[in-house]
Amino acid sequence: MIPEIDFLPASYREVRRRHRNRIWRRTIVVIFLTLVTLSTVRQREIQHELQTKKETLEKRIQQMHEQLEDPVQLTKQIELSDVRANLLAGLILDESPAQLLSIISYALPEYVSLNEFQFQFEKVASQEKKSHHKQKKTPEEVVPEKVDLEDLKQHRTGEQLVLLLQGIAPDHLSISGYMSNLDRIGVFKEIDLIQSNETMFEEEPMRLFRLRIVVKAPGTFTPPLDHRLTAVLDQCLTGGINHE
Repeated sequence: MIPEIDFLPASYREVRRRHRNRIWRRTIVVIFLTLVTLSTVRQREIQHELQTKKETLEKRIQQMHEQLEDPVQLTKQIELSDVRANLLAGLILDESPAQLLSIISYALPEYVSLNEFQFQFEKVASQEKKSHHKQKKTPEEVVPEKVDLEDLKQHRTGEQLVLLLQGIAPDHLSISGYMSNLDRIGVFKEIDLIQSNETMFEEEPMRLFRLRIVVKAPGTFTPPLDHRLTAVLDQCLTGGINHE
């Protein structure tokens, strides 16, 4: 095997090595500068996009502010809507004469009938003392719905609905049972027996009675708890103490 013989001088090989190293260093620097330039350009593009989005959002916000009404007007509209809702709820809660007649007719026991039904309002005696000093009120804009709502509140607090009934029953127990049925409904505040006289109906002794009934204010119809409908243990079922 013939050995290779290098006839090039050592100085030439050193120059070639330095030249290759110089090329590698320049290549690395160029790549690094290229990456830095690309990142800078991308950063500028992102900043430009964000600035464009910001300007677009600011324009939309400005348009929305221009489309919105005055906050004071919006507050007045909300208050007016509340007044209208309360007024509508108060009117819906009112019981009509037909509904009240249906209620009192449903509670009639057997062999008890009505022949007269009166529907009227009575003023309630106010317990508050009226002050003679008149307070000066600031002039406000008159709202028809608010005026109607105040009138409805005064009507509810200053007057009460009263029903006057007249009917015929076989005896006092039937009248008492009818009054108990009306009381259990929970719609009436007061149930008073005004008159109970003996009369004849088809040659049979009967009782002619008159009732005065005060209807509760609308929205306060809460039927009382009937304890007879609650579950209890009866002594005849459990056997009691003496059960063996």
